[in-house]
Amino acid sequence: MNIKPYFRSERYGRELKKILSELIQREVDTTAVGLVTVTNVIASRDLKHAKVYVSALSDAVDGESVEQFFKRRKSYIRGLLGREITSKSVPELAFHYDETSEVVDRMERIFSQIHESETSSE
Repeated sequence: MNIKPYFRSERYGRELKKILSELIQREVDTTAVGLVTVTNVIASRDLKHAKVYVSALSDAVDGESVEQFFKRRKSYIRGLLGREITSKSVPELAFHYDETSEVVDRMERIFSQIHESETSSE
Protein backbone atom coordinates (compact mmCIF):
# COMPACT_ATOMS: atom_id res chain seq x y z
CA MET A 1 0.00 0.00 0.00
CA ASN A 2 1.37 3.38 -0.99
CA ILE A 3 1.02 5.87 1.88
CA LYS A 4 1.29 9.49 0.82
CA PRO A 5 2.97 12.01 3.16
CA TYR A 6 0.02 14.41 2.82
CA PHE A 7 -3.73 14.34 2.99
CA ARG A 8 -6.22 15.17 0.28
CA SER A 9 -7.77 17.72 2.65
CA GLU A 10 -4.45 19.62 2.79
CA ARG A 11 -4.27 19.86 -1.00
CA TYR A 12 -7.94 20.87 -1.12
CA GLY A 13 -7.32 23.54 1.53
CA ARG A 14 -4.43 25.02 -0.46
CA GLU A 15 -6.58 25.11 -3.59
CA LEU A 16 -9.48 26.72 -1.70
CA LYS A 17 -7.11 29.34 -0.30
CA LYS A 18 -5.96 30.28 -3.78
CA ILE A 19 -9.50 30.46 -5.18
CA LEU A 20 -10.97 32.31 -2.18
CA SER A 21 -8.14 34.85 -2.23
CA GLU A 22 -8.87 35.68 -5.85
CA LEU A 23 -12.66 35.73 -5.35
CA ILE A 24 -12.51 38.03 -2.33
CA GLN A 25 -10.13 40.39 -4.09
CA ARG A 26 -12.20 40.43 -7.27
CA GLU A 27 -15.84 40.01 -6.17
CA VAL A 28 -16.22 41.20 -2.55
CA ASP A 29 -16.24 44.88 -1.60
CA THR A 30 -13.98 44.97 1.46
CA THR A 31 -13.78 48.75 1.87
CA ALA A 32 -15.49 48.44 5.28
CA VAL A 33 -12.59 46.40 6.68
CA GLY A 34 -9.75 47.45 4.39
CA LEU A 35 -7.35 45.21 2.51
CA VAL A 36 -7.97 41.58 3.47
CA THR A 37 -5.75 38.55 2.99
CA VAL A 38 -6.71 34.88 3.21
CA THR A 39 -3.88 33.47 5.29
CA ASN A 40 -4.92 29.83 5.56
CA VAL A 41 -7.73 27.40 4.79
CA ILE A 42 -8.12 24.16 6.69
CA ALA A 43 -10.48 21.67 5.09
CA SER A 44 -12.06 18.82 7.05
CA ARG A 45 -11.12 15.29 6.05
CA ASP A 46 -14.51 14.78 4.40
CA LEU A 47 -14.05 18.12 2.51
CA LYS A 48 -17.50 19.33 3.61
CA HIS A 49 -16.26 22.09 5.94
CA ALA A 50 -13.48 24.64 5.65
CA LYS A 51 -12.07 27.06 8.21
CA VAL A 52 -10.96 30.20 6.40
CA TYR A 53 -8.44 32.38 8.25
CA VAL A 54 -8.32 36.02 7.18
CA SER A 55 -6.33 39.03 8.29
CA ALA A 56 -6.83 42.72 7.63
CA LEU A 57 -3.97 45.07 6.93
CA SER A 58 -5.85 48.02 8.39
CA ASP A 59 -5.24 48.99 12.01
CA ALA A 60 -8.59 50.80 12.04
CA VAL A 61 -10.61 47.57 12.38
CA ASP A 62 -10.42 44.82 14.96
CA GLY A 63 -10.55 41.08 14.45
CA GLU A 64 -14.16 40.79 15.60
CA SER A 65 -15.27 43.29 12.94
CA VAL A 66 -13.47 41.35 10.22
CA GLU A 67 -15.02 38.06 11.36
CA GLN A 68 -18.50 39.58 11.43
CA PHE A 69 -17.97 41.12 7.99
CA PHE A 70 -17.24 37.70 6.47
CA LYS A 71 -19.88 35.83 8.48
CA ARG A 72 -22.52 38.13 6.99
CA ARG A 73 -21.23 37.41 3.48
CA LYS A 74 -20.34 33.73 3.74
CA SER A 75 -23.37 32.52 1.74
CA TYR A 76 -22.52 34.90 -1.09
CA ILE A 77 -18.85 33.85 -1.03
CA ARG A 78 -19.82 30.17 -0.92
CA GLY A 79 -22.01 30.71 -3.98
CA LEU A 80 -19.11 32.30 -5.84
CA LEU A 81 -16.87 29.45 -4.77
CA GLY A 82 -19.39 26.92 -6.09
CA ARG A 83 -18.99 28.36 -9.58
CA GLU A 84 -15.20 28.06 -9.43
CA ILE A 85 -14.52 24.60 -8.00
CA THR A 86 -15.15 21.27 -9.67
CA SER A 87 -15.75 19.09 -6.60
CA LYS A 88 -19.10 17.42 -5.97
CA SER A 89 -20.05 19.74 -3.14
CA VAL A 90 -19.08 23.18 -1.92
CA PRO A 91 -17.70 23.16 1.62
CA GLU A 92 -19.47 25.04 4.39
CA LEU A 93 -17.24 28.03 5.20
CA ALA A 94 -16.36 29.29 8.67
CA PHE A 95 -14.38 32.54 8.78
CA HIS A 96 -11.89 33.27 11.55
CA TYR A 97 -9.62 36.23 12.14
CA ASP A 98 -5.93 35.31 12.01
CA GLU A 99 -4.04 37.15 14.74
CA THR A 100 -0.59 35.88 13.76
CA SER A 101 0.67 39.19 12.39
CA GLU A 102 -0.45 41.04 15.52
CA VAL A 103 1.33 38.53 17.75
CA VAL A 104 4.50 38.89 15.70
CA ASP A 105 4.32 42.71 15.95
CA ARG A 106 3.90 42.50 19.73
CA MET A 107 6.86 40.14 20.03
CA GLU A 108 9.03 42.40 17.89
CA ARG A 109 8.17 45.39 20.10
CA ILE A 110 9.07 43.40 23.22
CA PHE A 111 12.38 42.29 21.71
CA SER A 112 13.15 45.86 20.68
CA GLN A 113 12.46 47.09 24.21
CA ILE A 114 14.71 44.39 25.67
CA HIS A 115 17.45 45.26 23.21
CA GLU A 116 17.14 48.98 23.98
CA SER A 117 17.28 48.40 27.73
CA GLU A 118 20.36 46.19 27.33
CA THR A 119 22.18 48.75 25.20
CA SER A 120 21.28 51.65 27.49
CA SER A 121 22.53 49.79 30.58
CA GLU A 122 25.96 49.18 29.06
